[in-house]
Amino acid sequence: MRPEREMAVTDGTFAPVAVPHPVHTRLPVGRFSPSSGVLRAWQRMSGLWASGPAGRLLARAIRGHIRRAYGCYIAPTTKVGEAVYLPHPVGVVIGDNAVIADGVTIYQNVTIGQDGAAGRCPRIGAGATIFAGAMVIGDIDIGAGAVIGANAVVKCSVPAGHIAVGVPARILPPSRRAAP
Repeated sequence: MRPEREMAVTDGTFAPVAVPHPVHTRLPVGRFSPSSGVLRAWQRMSGLWASGPAGRLLARAIRGHIRRAYGCYIAPTTKVGEAVYLPHPVGVVIGDNAVIADGVTIYQNVTIGQDGAAGRCPRIGAGATIFAGAMVIGDIDIGAGAVIGANAVVKCSVPAGHIAVGVPARILPPSRRAAP
């Protein structure tokens, strides 16, 4: 993954220094960030949902709290990996039985959901990034390290490391970036 760049003083001059993105360090996101609040509440809701009918009542209350406090919806049956990052969780909708691997970044107003009566949700690979307003719909696989562009409508699988942009999405090869 491409590290973020910052400037640092070295020998009295400014020079670019590679700083890893917080998602890729495997450290938890800040305790009070919206991302960690949403995911902690989702973990509680998911555990209660799996515990049976009594737990489902409490899980529905937590689901309502997530909607009101953070403006997003994550189904209790979704499988979410570690270090998933929601920098702006408002408008994020993740449907039933979606699978989100480790290190995925999901921006605001993203929909990950079912395609009509088919009933299957996408599987998002490790390290993928889904930018604002994108829709990932249907029984598809988004490969590890793939990038979904802003406002793209993706209804077909995206290979690992590739980029999907447009409506309907077209798959572009991995970009050739200069070495840091």
